[in-house]
Amino acid sequence: MKNKSSLFKTLFLASLGATTQVSAETVNVGVSFAIPPYVIQQENGGLELDILRQALARRGHYAVIHYMPLSRTFRELKDGKLDGIINTKEHMLDGVFYSDEVIRFHNCVISLESRNLEINSINDLKDLSVVAFQQAARILGTEFGLTVAKSPSYSEIAAQRHQIHLLFKGRTDVIVMEKNIFAYYRKKELEAGFLEARLDVREACIFEPTGYRFAFRSARIRDDFNEGLSSMREDGTLDAILQKYSALMTMEPSIEELQQAQPEHP
Repeated sequence: MKNKSSLFKTLFLASLGATTQVSAETVNVGVSFAIPPYVIQQENGGLELDILRQALARRGHYAVIHYMPLSRTFRELKDGKLDGIINTKEHMLDGVFYSDEVIRFHNCVISLESRNLEINSINDLKDLSVVAFQQAARILGTEFGLTVAKSPSYSEIAAQRHQIHLLFKGRTDVIVMEKNIFAYYRKKELEAGFLEARLDVREACIFEPTGYRFAFRSARIRDDFNEGLSSMREDGTLDAILQKYSALMTMEPSIEELQQAQPEHP
């Protein structure tokens, strides 16, 4: 595997050298966890990693991804063992250079349509059982943390795919997930034969979207990334990446819907 990776890197740099005058440079980037479709660790890919690699490549750089716990990514960036990390917000770290905004996450409260739950504010969660992603009580703010502390049942789990089963099997009133992560895992479960995932749901996106940037130790690398990202927006490459991952989150139509979509034959 290591030799294969080295060969890929060699071919990548060789092809890059044939098309650009910018000197190629390896950029070691820390990624804290797998959050598909943004980061798909088992494929060493994902929406954000595609953006990272292509934006840097346009300025002659080769991104090497290092998966590790969140706290370690911060520490190794500070110690100079990493050149950058993804999914940060301005002022989270000192002595680094923040990119332009790369992505926005939108966390939602998701319930089964059949439950007919009206959720218009965080306060509406106080009498419900809630299963959220890890560190949600900290990330989603004080009001959310205080409210779920009074919930009859509140838990946070690292394996977000498990939230899908808990919701569709009726073992919790609601789950709290980023809407695209929910759509990705829901489709995966359907493909795996978990047909309950086709049940209708309600998404109450009561939290404000959160914008994330990438952080780099070098202002030059940050500027190169920003230039690459800007050119990707201008020439349609970024839209193509978004479309690629949108397909991974789109529910397949039912047999009835497919039949209705067929033209009538005389």
